[in-house]
Amino acid sequence: MVRAGAAIVTFDVDAIQKEKPTRFQWGAIVLVIALAIFLLLPVRLVDKFYAIGFGICPQRAGHSYFLGETLLPGEATLRAAIPLLNTLAPNEATKLPVEARMYGMFAGFLVTWLYSFLIGRGKAALMPKPLILFTYVAFIAIMGFDGVNATLQDLHDAGLPIPYLYAPRLDLRFFTGWLCGIAMAGIILPVVNYCLWRDAEPRALFERWREMLPLLGIGIAILILFTTGSGLFYYPLAILAPVGILATVGALNVVLILTLGKRERVAANWREALNPIALALLLSLMELGLLSLMRYAAFGFGEIG
Repeated sequence: MVRAGAAIVTFDVDAIQKEKPTRFQWGAIVLVIALAIFLLLPVRLVDKFYAIGFGICPQRAGHSYFLGETLLPGEATLRAAIPLLNTLAPNEATKLPVEARMYGMFAGFLVTWLYSFLIGRGKAALMPKPLILFTYVAFIAIMGFDGVNATLQDLHDAGLPIPYLYAPRLDLRFFTGWLCGIAMAGIILPVVNYCLWRDAEPRALFERWREMLPLLGIGIAILILFTTGSGLFYYPLAILAPVGILATVGALNVVLILTLGKRERVAANWREALNPIALALLLSLMELGLLSLMRYAAFGFGEIG
C-alpha cells in the first residue's frame, strides 16, 4: 500500500510479477488497418483533421487560428525553389481543425502524456500531493473563468445588457486551454496507468511544480508559431489536435473498458497493451462519429472550411 497526499492505491506485488499467457494481438492489425484507411481515403488531409473534431467543437473562424496567410522572411524564395512545399504547407489562410481553446486542451493533454514518458513517468499511477492537485484544479478553473468571460462577451454582443471583464483573445483561449490539458493529463493518466499496467509505478505524474515548467515552455513555443501565421507550421501543429482528441477520449475509454470488463492491470508491455488500446480507439471513433452525425443532422456542416 502506498500513500500520496489524500490518495491511497494498493499495488498487488503478486499480480505484477505473475506471468500471463501470450494472447493474439489483434489490436496491432486493427490499428494498422485504421491508419491505412485514414491515409488512403480520397479526402484532403485537413478535412480529415476537421472531421475528427467536428462532433465536439463548433470550429468557429473567430475562435480559431489561421496559418498560411503570412510569409516568413525568405519563405517565398523557399517555396519557389521547392514547389512541393506549396502542397505540403498551405500558402493561403487555412483554419486549424479545432478552436484555440480546445486545441490547447487536447494538444496539451497529448503533449503531457508524451512528456511523461520522456521524464520516466509513463506508468505513474498515483494521484499527486495536495498542492499539485490544487494546481491542477487552478489550471482548470482559469480556463473556466476565461470561458465564462468569453460567453458573457458573446451574450453582450448579441444585445443582452450583460457585463464582461475583458475582451476575449485567441492567445488566452489557447493558453488557458493548454493549462487545462496539462491538468486533465495529471488527473486522468494515473488512473489509466493503474488500470492498464501490471507494473504501474507508485508515484505521481508530477511531484514538483518545476517538473511542469517545460510543458509551459512548449505551450509558449506553440503560441509563438501560431502568431507567425506561416503555413510552414500548419500540418505539424494541426495534427496535434485530432491526435490529442483521440488520445483524450481513448484514455477515458481504456479505463471504461478495463473496469467494466474486470480486466484491470492486463498489460506488462506495449505489445500486451495493444488490444485494449485498439478497442478503446475503435470505441472513441464510434463515439466521435455519432456526435458528428448528430451535429450534422442538427446544423449541417457549419463553419469547418
